[in-house]
Amino acid sequence: MKDRRINASKETIEVLIDNSQKLISDFEQLLHNVELIKSELFNNGLPTNYSQLIFELLSGSLLGLYEVCIDLKCMLGTSNVYAKRYHIQMINLSQHEWCVYLRGRDQNGVLSNLINLHNEKFGSSPDLDKILEQIGLLGKKCSIELRNMTAHYDKPYVMYKKLITINDEEVYVKRIGDQFLIHEMIFKYVSPFIQSISQTLSIRGIDSLKKRTLGSLNIQELINAKIAESLNHKEKLGVAIEEQIADAWNIIESQKRMFERCEKAILFLESKQLDSTRLIEIKSLVEIQLTVSFMRYDLACSMSTYLTASSNTEHSIAFMRAYIIETSALSHLYGYNEKHSEKSIWNKIKAIPEFKSISSSNEIENDLKFLTSNANSTKRNLYTHYREDAKLNISERWQCANEINHLKELLQMLHLVRLCKNINQFLVSLITAMDSTIKEENKEMLKPIKKIRDLASKNKRKDIVEMSDKLLSIFYDKNLQ
Repeated sequence: MKDRRINASKETIEVLIDNSQKLISDFEQLLHNVELIKSELFNNGLPTNYSQLIFELLSGSLLGLYEVCIDLKCMLGTSNVYAKRYHIQMINLSQHEWCVYLRGRDQNGVLSNLINLHNEKFGSSPDLDKILEQIGLLGKKCSIELRNMTAHYDKPYVMYKKLITINDEEVYVKRIGDQFLIHEMIFKYVSPFIQSISQTLSIRGIDSLKKRTLGSLNIQELINAKIAESLNHKEKLGVAIEEQIADAWNIIESQKRMFERCEKAILFLESKQLDSTRLIEIKSLVEIQLTVSFMRYDLACSMSTYLTASSNTEHSIAFMRAYIIETSALSHLYGYNEKHSEKSIWNKIKAIPEFKSISSSNEIENDLKFLTSNANSTKRNLYTHYREDAKLNISERWQCANEINHLKELLQMLHLVRLCKNINQFLVSLITAMDSTIKEENKEMLKPIKKIRDLASKNKRKDIVEMSDKLLSIFYDKNLQ
């Protein structure tokens, strides 16, 4: 990462992290209250299109800030290049979805619809127009390419080239500042309406709803809290995760260089009209290595986010991110249906002759098939989008974040981490088998040269012996590389 233009002291960073955590807690409480009032409004049959849009505007604005503050806190709290880039990706994804939710792709967002309704009921509103303008400016700063790569993954080499362009975290901190200013404008607009609607609602009804909510025993939340408490006491887990991502970017760089060498060698062989089949196979193996590495390190960053969280909902956000990673990475590895499976990286390496000789190949393929067949696209879309066309996801997304079964999600994450490990071990075995085959092929190819050398030696033809030795040394050197 590039150095900050002005280096912040350790104390300043700690203050920023503390402030981020306070904002996360404040937004969580505000969201809880807003969703509570929305529920009461709908139960009493009070909402109009206008009031509903007001509350969707406020809750959507709050959720967007809540999620970016989680990543801001984590980004500030790490010096690891890979982890910083991971959280920057998530900030960009959240802000893009936030702008689409509010503004819409074709001026059909929550705020755009509110402006149209406001114009019909009360005439034009310069304040709302100004908010819409600022959201448009923020939306232009969001990278759609980076957003798509974060939400869907891409070819690993394309992912690498995109990630190395993320070098300045200050840009994203400023963008969060822009988002805060927009939220302040939104809050200023909705405040009078919120106050008036509070008077309309029965105070007794609100109190009773609060009592029902606070008094009800949320078994799932209690279980989640126990899991979080147990993991927080296991300091070795946090250390293990930090160690896993410590050299993440260096490993990615190393695999990328191998990928480039394969590409150059393939082009050279093809230019000489020589067989490049083996190198194409090796390139596919490196491609899988890169994809698995991205998935493994992204999951590690999600788990690190979980360990630094301080509430049930904040823990859930980490698992929601992990699910996006899981479905995206597995789709590229294996394909989410039969058609895409045929074009997947895994299908490419199945054509390698030694593939079937590795005993773990069937086990890994069955694991991939099981995980992809059980992927839930509805769940994945909910975790990714704040809205899907006319469907607004804020309330459902918030409810889901408060009700996720953390044990189930944690076991799923561990399953994926084991899969990554098994795939890496499989690739090592496959490369070893391929190397063994190549050596056997070379032995057969070198037999005639050895016979010529032996014959030349018997006949004391020193020139032929030297030439034969040079040829043999070239092949032996290749085998040693």
